Amino acid sequence: MRLTINLDDDLYAMARSHAIATKTSISKAVGDLLRHRTLSATPISPSAPGVHPLSGFPVSQSEGRRITDEDIRHAMDEDLVRPSEIMGLPPEKIEEALK
Repeated sequence: MRLTINLDDDLYAMARSHAIATKTSISKAVGDLLRHRTLSATPISPSAPGVHPLSGFPVSQSEGRRITDEDIRHAMDEDLVRPSEIMGLPPEKIEEALK
């Protein structure tokens, strides 16, 4: 059966994420999520600990170190540098591209 629906951004993100994770269509993901929500004995509660209040996705607290802005910048630079190295660009060209 074909049906067009409008989803709030957070629900669309949840369905899209599920579709990507399960390698299915968004339509199937929405069906899976609805079916799981309906059949689940313990539905996800946005106020439950370990559940993100907007998305409903499970989250966990880590005892590890915090990720800083510098860590993120470094990872982003690595995403730019590694392909450049693979293409055989010299270090000075890579530095120039990062500016």
